[in-house]
Amino acid sequence: MEPILCSLRAVLRGALILGLSLSVFAQIPAAPDASGFPLGRNTPDFPLTALPPALIPRPVFEFRGIRIGDEMKGAERTFLALKVPSLSSKPGLCGSDGINRIETCTDVLDTGEYVNMTMLDQRVAQIYVSTDRRTQGNTYNSYVLALGTKYGRPDKLETKYYRDGVETGSSEEHLRWLSGDQYMEGSEIDRAITIGSRALDAEIAEQEHAYERD
Repeated sequence: MEPILCSLRAVLRGALILGLSLSVFAQIPAAPDASGFPLGRNTPDFPLTALPPALIPRPVFEFRGIRIGDEMKGAERTFLALKVPSLSSKPGLCGSDGINRIETCTDVLDTGEYVNMTMLDQRVAQIYVSTDRRTQGNTYNSYVLALGTKYGRPDKLETKYYRDGVETGSSEEHLRWLSGDQYMEGSEIDRAITIGSRALDAEIAEQEHAYERD
């Protein structure tokens, strides 16, 4: 009888040791392979250190907190608050130019920039900022430097004119940042920055042409 009890205890002890070993092994992470992911487990379709293209954040172009697509009333409040009110300066103006679906805001800031904001269907569709060589505040060059720091290096476009193989002139430098349908452009000859959307630009042009035909 005693040999049978001893054998039974040995079997139970072995089963207990095996169960504990399997439990501990299950908690140990599998060794990674050359890809850096543990073996025997489902891995994502892209490395953990990189985002898939759909999740890579794109730059949001803006001027003083105003962005393309912003609701008109809130954008107008922000726009009209850009300049400190004073007796020596006129407040900015917002209103309709008589063109269907289009409204504009215009102002000259304390630092000298002329700013025009175009709304289409009660949302911001384009922002135009013009500086001048006489501007004492934010000049065109300072804008370009600040934009390059914030949005990265732009594409540089320049048209050169030739006659009989000899360069006769240039359109001067034209800068462009792109983010999907939206763009931000800098024109050296106009000393101006424009933020807009190619699709909205086409709609604005269509409405302006319809107004001219009428």
